[in-house]
Amino acid sequence: MKAPILEENWCSVLIAEFATGIVFKKDLTLYQKEDSKAEVFQLFENFYAAESFVRNFINNKPEFECVIFNHKGEYLSAFDITGERIFV
Repeated sequence: MKAPILEENWCSVLIAEFATGIVFKKDLTLYQKEDSKAEVFQLFENFYAAESFVRNFINNKPEFECVIFNHKGEYLSAFDITGERIFV
């Protein structure tokens, strides 16, 4: 699933189950193919707001992981209960 294209500096966040990678909607119900992107991606005015949300969310719900995308829909970072994932 492609991340949405947004206004400059905005970010989107995708939530998935850590153990399986299954994507969830914002209300933490399972994403289905026919569901809209608007139900899946959470939008934030900047990376810092997105990262703050993600860290708080993961601390409260460690069974999930989150991916942050920039305004162009490009991958920025991913977080899970172990912290930020670094891909080499």
